[in-house]
Amino acid sequence: MKRILTALALTAALAGCASSPTIDNQVWSAGNSAMFAQQSVRLESNLWIDMMPKIGETTALVKEQNLYGALNLTTETQLPADMDIALVVLRQGDQFWEFEGNDFELRNHSESQWEIAFNWQLEVNITKPIDVAVLLDDGESKTWLVNKQVNVDTVY
Repeated sequence: MKRILTALALTAALAGCASSPTIDNQVWSAGNSAMFAQQSVRLESNLWIDMMPKIGETTALVKEQNLYGALNLTTETQLPADMDIALVVLRQGDQFWEFEGNDFELRNHSESQWEIAFNWQLEVNITKPIDVAVLLDDGESKTWLVNKQVNVDTVY
């Protein structure tokens, strides 16, 4: 079962590698905060690779590289209840990875803070930063939030 899920995630990641007409250079010029539904929403991104040994794992096995992410959306007052995360896009160099709703978990920590959490098996260079873009959608308007040059941490 784990191999099937890994294969599906890898297929989705590879499908996201191609440049998409949805993503253009104007998206990447957006900032990490914007007005959305009359609220100022801010994006803060954390990316890491987990290198902690697991119980039963042998060092002889080739370790799959999973990229973990916690993308936090915050506002001073209250995030719009009808706000949805339509798309998450990662960019490193010429490579793009696009993910939609079923590819990440949306966690509501409070009325003013949401977290987009994910764990994806991706071929990223952990020594180079990654650009992160999130598309907010409320059915009437769409807004991009972008964090540029997010470093990938390593957890041991």
